[in-house]
Amino acid sequence: MIADLGVPMLAAGIGNIHGKYPANWAGLNFDVLAAISEKVGDMPLVLHGGTGIPEDMIKKAISLGVSKINVNTECQLAFAAATRAYVEAGKDQQGKGFDPRKLLAPGFEAIKATVREKMELFGSVNKA
Repeated sequence: MIADLGVPMLAAGIGNIHGKYPANWAGLNFDVLAAISEKVGDMPLVLHGGTGIPEDMIKKAISLGVSKINVNTECQLAFAAATRAYVEAGKDQQGKGFDPRKLLAPGFEAIKATVREKMELFGSVNKA
């Protein structure tokens, strides 16, 4: 029914959540994902809350039709950790280390590294 409305993508809840997953997280429900994928046909599926999902689950989700995976929390965590390390190492107190371009550079680079890693995992390198 949703596919018939002209919706270009569908983000269904299959056990995924935004933010960090709790220790007792049960994982993705692939039976539900397979059923949804069967119903919507070629419609691309979106996985919101992809941060922290194990690689094998990500790959299985992709094989069942997921074509967009959101990992913003993972990027934010990488940025925060790199920025914290810069400040805790006292680099903001050395020379012009307080310059926002220097202060934020480690976080920026950490996000880029996270995105590169995820693009490789998702199989999206060199694809539009």
